[in-house]
Amino acid sequence: MLVPSLASAEAFDWAAQLQKSPRAVQAALGASARCSTASHSVPVKFIDQNTTVRADLFDPIENTNPKQYFWSVGGEEDLSIDRDDERRYVADTISVLNCILGREATVTAYTFDNRIFRIQLAFDRCASREEKTSQVLSTPEKPFTYRECDGFDPDEKDYDEAIFQTIKARNTYGYNSQGRPGIFDFRWNGHVRGEYKGAEENALFGFSCSVDRPTGARQVILDDEPYRCLIDVDNADLSHWSSTAMYEFLTPGVIFDSVAKRLTAKRVFIDMPAESLAAKSMWPGLGAMLDAVKSEISTRLAEKVSTEGAVSKILGAP
Repeated sequence: MLVPSLASAEAFDWAAQLQKSPRAVQAALGASARCSTASHSVPVKFIDQNTTVRADLFDPIENTNPKQYFWSVGGEEDLSIDRDDERRYVADTISVLNCILGREATVTAYTFDNRIFRIQLAFDRCASREEKTSQVLSTPEKPFTYRECDGFDPDEKDYDEAIFQTIKARNTYGYNSQGRPGIFDFRWNGHVRGEYKGAEENALFGFSCSVDRPTGARQVILDDEPYRCLIDVDNADLSHWSSTAMYEFLTPGVIFDSVAKRLTAKRVFIDMPAESLAAKSMWPGLGAMLDAVKSEISTRLAEKVSTEGAVSKILGAP
């Protein structure tokens, strides 16, 4: 079954959905949006006795040990560290709402205390998105369906123009052809001070026009078209902070290039005070996980010392 376009959903007031319940947001999106919920989890790959936690929603584990970047091949096992690339902490205080919006976009919303504090909008811009049933994962009683994104829709939409006009009116955006803030583009990246300065820097780190599109879909970039990436930040209200990345495809001119079309790539909306509380809500559970692993490390080291001491006595006995 082909999924219809849902352009109206991409253009509605996303910032206003912050602090609302997931149920209210789903109702606002309407029946055409296909939504599912999941738990929020974070990787906890490396732990030693100095590992600590920090207020970061996606990377709350802090390590200073350089061993976290290296893997030993052969030789004696280092009992002072605990590495598990598959280990994750599941945060029971935070839930994630994922919604597919027609052919155009996918939204991911993070919820704490039944209130949404972060919304991430990725513009997939599929030429078509078809609902299919998996023959492998389905059972007669419970079919497993998924939506496959196929192709790329290169047309500029009404919502692209509407978003750009809002950005243009504020006139605080910057450009970089690689999709990252330029070294001199700090007009929009230097307004926050104090408690949430680091939070804004984290939100912007790596923020670009690049979109991880679903399997089977072609990347937005057209290889033969020159482009630049517009990055806009609206940080006037930290409870409704937002950033937008938008492709501008160019037509070469004699002196200056002109913009042929604009395609929105991604948007993010954050209630920064609420996100800080949500990140801190993971501390007790993460702390308990770290304490348990640190205890195991101490036990292993103590057993090694005891074993080596026993061997030394045997070898040194008359």
